[in-house]
Amino acid sequence: MDKNKRVRGAEAYLLALRTGEVPATQEAGKYLAKDVQLFGAPVWGRQGASIDGHDDVLYRITGEWPNTPVYVKGFWSEAKTEGDQLKISGTFPAMGAAPASMNITFSYNADDQISRIDQEIVPQPRPEATDYIPDAARGLINGALRNNTPMTVAYVDENGVPNLSLRGSVQVYSPTQLSIWLRNQGGGMPKALKTNNNIGLLYRDSNTRSTLVIKGKGHIEDSPEIRDRVWNMIQDVEQKHETRESGCALIIDVTSMGGGTPKGGVRVQREA
Repeated sequence: MDKNKRVRGAEAYLLALRTGEVPATQEAGKYLAKDVQLFGAPVWGRQGASIDGHDDVLYRITGEWPNTPVYVKGFWSEAKTEGDQLKISGTFPAMGAAPASMNITFSYNADDQISRIDQEIVPQPRPEATDYIPDAARGLINGALRNNTPMTVAYVDENGVPNLSLRGSVQVYSPTQLSIWLRNQGGGMPKALKTNNNIGLLYRDSNTRSTLVIKGKGHIEDSPEIRDRVWNMIQDVEQKHETRESGCALIIDVTSMGGGTPKGGVRVQREA
């Protein structure tokens, strides 16, 4: 048994998996047996799938796959001997759509080529359902504009036409509500809410693979106290659009929210 060759092979495979770069995959290919098998989760959405043969396995570590941006940020161990096998383990920084950790086990043939690779992905814990907006989501929503990830808001106008817009003033108003300062009280969204109060919101930060998909029921608040509070919650740059007199306060009662954040998953479900 040539331990050094086996370690070099495992390290080459990991580098290719992490980066997908052609020089790395070409090097890894030198250590794969012709009949190598890959088990585990090589393809997004196909937990437990298997890939057979040198060329097909090599293809799975070439280029960018859905989890490549996760793997490249991992904290990977050295290759450790476990009997006749080598094992490398990795954990990942806090991200939304990402596993918690991963274990890779390498088996070898008599020529010290990699004959089998077992990839075990350890998922993040499934989020507990709540009937309120959790702190992980609250932080993302309240900091969305500062983070250069303003939220997308969707509604259907009085003609039944869907509309999308970016809104920088979205804030968490209460444990079950969001607020938005609308700059024009006579605009499309206030009019649409009179006939259809369904509203959808989307938050996405690709850097942390964080996503929030939100559904709710919206209404315009005329209360001076609520108007003042919503106005005072929005960012300075939003206030400097000078729409206090022309605008209005939108309150959204959240009915559902789901997604992933660096602090874990989010699953909110409330009655409409």
